[in-house]
Amino acid sequence: MTARWAGPLIVGFAVSIGTGLGACSAPAAEPSLVSASLQPKLRLVTVDAPQDSAMDAAFTGTLSVDANDCVYAHPGDGSEVYTLVWPQGYSAKGDGKAFEVVDADKHPVVRSGSEFELGGGLVDSPRDNWTQKDCAKGTLWLVAPPDFSQVSRPPGG
Repeated sequence: MTARWAGPLIVGFAVSIGTGLGACSAPAAEPSLVSASLQPKLRLVTVDAPQDSAMDAAFTGTLSVDANDCVYAHPGDGSEVYTLVWPQGYSAKGDGKAFEVVDADKHPVVRSGSEFELGGGLVDSPRDNWTQKDCAKGTLWLVAPPDFSQVSRPPGG
């Protein structure tokens, strides 16, 4: 008699232990936290030092993101590619479909999907103090800080 119910009893005991151990494991991360951490970080070319001068020509265009998560700009009809070189501390928030570039204080400067105008000027080649230089392609445009009074000027300048 003991042999008839001993097998099912042992199996039932093993299943309940396995279920109990599963309940003791670490809780699953919230889906929103997991998906946010898996999103690629958008990449901007920035100047990794305060700018000591600024150009004041105007650039008008729209933003896009390439397969390497690099943010680019397109003037006018969008056929040309410009790399905008942002001031120190700027970053991109969002994903490749909807994002914004924010300044060092995290205030929005430009948003994807909208035409914008920024001051600055053309640059011949990447500089040593730029970040994300592997994103630099096309025409290079050095974005001027939004307030020229923030730009440090040499004495007597």
